[in-house]
Amino acid sequence: AGIVLAYVISHMSGTPVAISVPAILIGVGFSMLIGIVFGLLPSVKAANLDPIQALQRE
Repeated sequence: AGIVLAYVISHMSGTPVAISVPAILIGVGFSMLIGIVFGLLPSVKAANLDPIQALQRE
């Protein structure tokens, strides 16, 4: 959707747009890395908790 919007705005304003495939892949890669890291941290912490102690905290 962002690429299409960039081309529409480019067409309307007359300004050329330059979107490179490597830039898109790097952005997607970093987004995936951040999602994986910040998804794993809480899950690993929760997996290491004793269930009895976790329920007592609630």
